[in-house]
Amino acid sequence: MSEVKAETIETTNSNSRYLLIAVLVLFAFFASYRFALAARGDGGTVTGVSPAGALTQVANNGTAGAGGAGCACCGNSGSSTPVEGTAVADADGVQRITVDATNGYNPNVIKLAAGVPAEITFTQAQGCMAQVMSEQLGFYEDLTGGPKTIKLDGLTAGTYEFSCGMQMVFGQIVVEATS
Repeated sequence: MSEVKAETIETTNSNSRYLLIAVLVLFAFFASYRFALAARGDGGTVTGVSPAGALTQVANNGTAGAGGAGCACCGNSGSSTPVEGTAVADADGVQRITVDATNGYNPNVIKLAAGVPAEITFTQAQGCMAQVMSEQLGFYEDLTGGPKTIKLDGLTAGTYEFSCGMQMVFGQIVVEATS
């Protein structure tokens, strides 16, 4: 009889151990989820999820023609229309423009004159927008530490793409030939 009792106690202890582990795992999951929501600072508002729970893509500050769309993971609700900005040449002959990268790219279509050096300054950003890159132009910058300026030699006429580091939010540099 004592053998049966010992096995029952051992089985109960084993089951209790697994139950305790499961409770700890669930606690850790919900605690980290709550921490992530608090760190986000928007009270847990989720964009890009329909009421039925299906994931939808939220347009960023540009349509596919303007370079692409953003997504909810980047926290960008953005607008569905291209936002154009033209770089202005200073007295030293360098075209300069600043792009606000805090919530998508604004502007997301940058117009430059061909053959004229340019400097594009991207503001500080976090999350998905924390990096800006262009494979075509060969730059990759981390924006978490503050604004970064991309210096470009005079480009030939054409359209060049840039994106966030996750390649989910896009913009364009449109270089136009001067007449």
